[in-house]
Formats: sequence, structure tokens, C-alpha cells
Amino acid sequence: MYVTPEDIPLKLLVQRALEAVEGGVTAIQVRRKTGNGRDLFDLAILLAESLPAEFPLLVNGRLDVALESGAWGLHLPEGHIHLSRFREKSSALHLGVSCHSLESARVARDEGADYLVFGPVFDTPSKREFGPPQGIERLKEVVEAIDLPVIAIGGIGEGNIGPIRRAGAAGIAVMGALAYVEDARSAAFSLRRQWVRERG
Repeated sequence: MYVTPEDIPLKLLVQRALEAVEGGVTAIQVRRKTGNGRDLFDLAILLAESLPAEFPLLVNGRLDVALESGAWGLHLPEGHIHLSRFREKSSALHLGVSCHSLESARVARDEGADYLVFGPVFDTPSKREFGPPQGIERLKEVVEAIDLPVIAIGGIGEGNIGPIRRAGAAGIAVMGALAYVEDARSAAFSLRRQWVRERG
């Protein structure tokens, strides 16, 4: 999963996202924690119109934007309101939740989440507000305890995909590894290739 950054001009952001998809990215989460809902809506619409049909596009935190843009899913932070409130509005949206502990992962599962994003597994500036890195052992603990796809996030690159794969994660979510490179297609391809290699 490619999580979009907030400090890249819109046109370049969309261009890199499409390049990343060409390189093997299988889902995109669009975020705009600063600014207003219109910025997020514009980005979601641009991506929705540019991506292949049925591509998993997730909107971070805004149900209205997810519905209006025809997104595949809605991604929510730890501490969200009960997921049943979102299910009432749309049974078709896939609901994902960011979790930073086994406890919060259990809450999300019990509320009916479709997948979890767990981290930060490794140190990364964008996730320091959520505390120190969780590490591989805690990732493994969540994977083994929760019968949902668990996607690892936080400081992930080619060099540490192996331990994540062996911990049983269903996938990885990255930002910096794709957002700030000259060739997002090649970077995504390299990450995907490493992920596949570690399978065996």
C-alpha cells in the first residue's frame, strides 16, 4: 500500500502514485491531515479517475469523501468512533484501522474491521507521534492474535522486508520509499520483488 504524503504538489503526487501502481503497488491510501476536506476530495477524485477500474483506493478519515469519490475503502485512525456507524452509511466500503497495540487491534477486529495497519514497526519521522517503534515481535503478536489481514507500516524498505514477511504480515504500507524518489515505478517494483522473494 502506498500512503500519499502531504508535502508534494498535487500533479507530481498523482504522477508518482500512478508510477508506483505500474511498479506493483496494489492499493493507495490518500491522506490530507492538514488543509481542508476539499483538498482531500480533489486528490481522491484525481486518483479515482486516473487509476484502473476497481483499483483499491482508500480515503483516510473522511467518510463523505470516500463515498463521493467512489473509493474502495475508508481508513480510520486508532480511537475512531464505532465502525458500525460507518457500516450504517455504506455496507460496500472496506474499513481499515490503524493500530498501535494489540488491544486496539482487538477492538478494531471486534467492531468488524476488514483489515488493520499496524506500526510503526521501525523508526520513521512520520510516525514518531505514535511512540517508539513496535518492532517485529509485537507485529508477530498481532498477526497471530488477530484473524484479519495485518499490514505493517513504519520505516519499511527493501532491507527490512524479510522480517516483516516472516512475521506473517499480509503486506506493507510505505510513504517515503515511494514518495521521495525519482523513479517511483522502479522503487515499487524493487519492493514488490523483494516481498515475493521473501515468500519462499
